[in-house]
Amino acid sequence: MNMMDDDQPRSPRRLATRYFEMWNTGDTSAAEEILSPDWRDHAHPEVAGPRGVREAVERIRGAQPDLRFRIVAVLGEGDLVAVVGNAGRGQDADGTPLVWLIRVQDGLLAEMWTYRDIGG
Repeated sequence: MNMMDDDQPRSPRRLATRYFEMWNTGDTSAAEEILSPDWRDHAHPEVAGPRGVREAVERIRGAQPDLRFRIVAVLGEGDLVAVVGNAGRGQDADGTPLVWLIRVQDGLLAEMWTYRDIGG
């Protein structure tokens, strides 16, 4: 069973997956339906709310059109999920290993923390 597949479109796992799909495709039409109006990305505090995410996706994809996020696993349910993956360029996106911790509130993604593997 694929950990990212979820039959419930509003499940925390599916919401998190949809968030990264916006970044990979550039299609931000789902921003308002998956992100809280008070969305906060602690790694990028300048990106707030659905509008901020839409603008960031457009700006960053414009500068780096081959940037991709690859999701390896989405762990957890309820109000916290962890997304394990990486960010890189091109189809394989075998770049920097990352873990995102995402808090869900009232059926929407509310805030996110990013942890980067700095080697070891």
